Amino acid sequence: MIATLAEAALRSFVLGGVVWFGLYLFRVRNPHVHMTAWVVVLLASLAMPFVMHWPTLTITRLPLPVAAPDNIWPAEAPMAEALPPLLSAEHGAALVPPVKSAAPLNWWAIATMTYAGVAGFLLLRLLVGLWLTFRLARAAKPIGGPRVVNAEVRVSRDVGGPVTFGSTILVPPQFLDWDARKRLAVLAHEGAHVANRDFYVLLLASLNRAVFWFSPFSWWQLAHLAELAEIISDVQAIEAIDDRLSYAEILLDVATSVKPRPMELAMARASTVRARVERIIAAAAMPAAVGWRKRVWIAAMIVPAVIVSTGMIAYRTPEASPAVEDAGETGSAQHYRAFVNFYALGPTSVFAIFRDGDEVFGQWTGQRKLRLTVQDGIASYVASFGNITFPVDAERRSSELMMRVNGRDVRATRVAEMPAPAVDTATLDQYVGWYKIASNRVLTVKRDGDRLLVHETGRPAFALMAEGADAFSIRGDDLVVFLRDDQAQVARVLLHSPASGPRLAGRIDAAVAGSIEADFLRRIAEVPERFRDQVPAPGSKEMILRGIEDLRRGTPNYDAMSAPLAAKIHRQVGELHATFLALGPVESIFFRGVGPGGYDIYGAKFENGMAEFRLLIDPDGKAGDVIFRPDGNDELGGIVACSEQAAVRGQAGTSPIRIMIYNDTGDDIQVFNLDADGNRRVQTTIGSSMTSWFLTTVNSPWVIADRSGQCREILLPGRQTRFYNVDAPHPGARLGRVARRNMPIANGEEMLRQYIESVGKGRPDYDHMTTEVAEQTRQQLPFDQAILTRLGTLRAMSFRGVTALDSDIYIAQFANGSAEWRIGVKNGTITKIALGPSF
Repeated sequence: MIATLAEAALRSFVLGGVVWFGLYLFRVRNPHVHMTAWVVVLLASLAMPFVMHWPTLTITRLPLPVAAPDNIWPAEAPMAEALPPLLSAEHGAALVPPVKSAAPLNWWAIATMTYAGVAGFLLLRLLVGLWLTFRLARAAKPIGGPRVVNAEVRVSRDVGGPVTFGSTILVPPQFLDWDARKRLAVLAHEGAHVANRDFYVLLLASLNRAVFWFSPFSWWQLAHLAELAEIISDVQAIEAIDDRLSYAEILLDVATSVKPRPMELAMARASTVRARVERIIAAAAMPAAVGWRKRVWIAAMIVPAVIVSTGMIAYRTPEASPAVEDAGETGSAQHYRAFVNFYALGPTSVFAIFRDGDEVFGQWTGQRKLRLTVQDGIASYVASFGNITFPVDAERRSSELMMRVNGRDVRATRVAEMPAPAVDTATLDQYVGWYKIASNRVLTVKRDGDRLLVHETGRPAFALMAEGADAFSIRGDDLVVFLRDDQAQVARVLLHSPASGPRLAGRIDAAVAGSIEADFLRRIAEVPERFRDQVPAPGSKEMILRGIEDLRRGTPNYDAMSAPLAAKIHRQVGELHATFLALGPVESIFFRGVGPGGYDIYGAKFENGMAEFRLLIDPDGKAGDVIFRPDGNDELGGIVACSEQAAVRGQAGTSPIRIMIYNDTGDDIQVFNLDADGNRRVQTTIGSSMTSWFLTTVNSPWVIADRSGQCREILLPGRQTRFYNVDAPHPGARLGRVARRNMPIANGEEMLRQYIESVGKGRPDYDHMTTEVAEQTRQQLPFDQAILTRLGTLRAMSFRGVTALDSDIYIAQFANGSAEWRIGVKNGTITKIALGPSF
């Protein structure tokens, strides 16, 4: 609220400056014109918090290399396994905890309390004054006889001078003893206030001052409007008695003989009389009155300035601000049937091998499934970071798996497979308990009669369907396999979802589970305030810088990390060390915002490229999670035709970059990386309405092919192609990426409003989302719902542009702040969705 009022006050000040300059430039002296102009400004000031951002000007521009934070947020999953453990360096910083200090002052809360206190006092003072004056007017005695002015005149012993209240003129008892000329001048002056409705204008100005009391402009507005009202009323009084000098004498007489009370807007205050008398005597002629037609024209001339002051500029770029798509703007995941082997590479990292028809797939923890090439009983997967080869045992008899990763052998032990159906409901109690999925999430397993219920922290409970001995599924899709230790006791649980991959969770006791749940509730309570305020956590920037330097030396400080993050950094330290050496020294780092999961988002400029970091700090001061994404350098990249494949061969750069490809073709596509000899290296198949991410280098060519392997286009990674939407087949080459439209999707805003409303109520409409968007919404629901609750009622929404992935960008104005949303809609289904801060 404070930020909204401050912005509104600043916009009103700018509008007032424009109007003042216009009046000065054209040498306007007529107080009637000034009064009309400043009343328009007053009305615009009062309406500013509600109407600003409504007018939007969309401008097409090329993205700047570094300065603008064009990648702002993903819809962060609260778990650390949001990115693949080997394909990218997602937890890329060894961090040192900040020095413990007392809890920082909540300056926003102090500012809010201060504002509310002062505004409340001014409003209360205004209301009390109105009530007392109303009682005073009712108690006053009407003056009989013919009316001189079109207002009721009353005598009151409680007023210190002539005053106006609404359409009533209150005069002191001395009024009856004044001579006729003096009474006529006073009544003409106060009658002009009534005719011009000055009481109501100044009442609105007082209200404006109470709301925007921190702005000097609001105080100046009230004083200036009161001054103009007196000048215009003086003119009316002079015309009534037709003698300027006599009126000046009357004004001085009233000022010296009657002492007005502090709360009264009196005809003659000593502080203003001198200037008014000087103006009356010096004036060569009285200013001409302004009719209502001219007033309309004056207001019409100011309206463009009002529109500009309330408006905003939206930018549509070829790249847009694509970090939202990076966050998980993905389509539906393919259904899979499980003939699954799970192999553990560490305490939490798991690799799953399973068949779907005649094809073999592999899936790492936190990664989407990858199609594997099988030949002579050997499955292989060729990636930009190295080769993985391993035997595939169709009968699932192998207890170990030997993998070749980056030139070294890695041994993985099988921890589970899909068994034959068998389950004894009498033994369900052995599965009941708590299992730690991540540092801030627990899987709770309860028994409900002859079935099991599972509840992950922050998500609703689901019933398990028996699939085999120790094996269950959720809705027939996500697998839940309980693992036993050497004493045949259930010690761990393995979860496998097409959206998030396999995850291992160890059994914990009730006390540890309660602590994790309490910490999650703390984050739910803190995230809405952090998201609204957009202020970095103390020490977060320094933690990232220290972590970068540690990884450049190859010596991460594991003591400064949570246990899950330390384990992941330890597995990837070689790749991270090489990546940060390739990026070079840090040149600058800047804060971009707070994501909806509570992550601090920073952009960094290195000697040889750019990157984004997302940091989550645990209550103990350690790094709970770090997500790292290299963004390449200043080279733009582009799209070239397949006929030019020979020309792009061997153009790979040295700056690391992470690209994202979204399949919007309606059919499967294949993606290959070209080596220096122009040979294809098998990468993966991307299903329709799905997204895949790849860690590569700038200008390293990637072939995008159809289901049969026929080349469609070649992508050169760079600033303009980090986020690429593959459309339905079309001929010809395209150099660079240009947004195809600048108008919003026909029903995009309506569906976004429905989505925001349903998430705010905690009841999303999953039937109108793709599978992966639904999964993303489920994961983020507790945080998004808490944020929307804190933001309050949705008041307005403005379209800003279109992203490279064909998502509409909207700024949503709420009662207590604003946020940026991106939505993709196709055939009445939400295909992409993301929430982020508004900059």
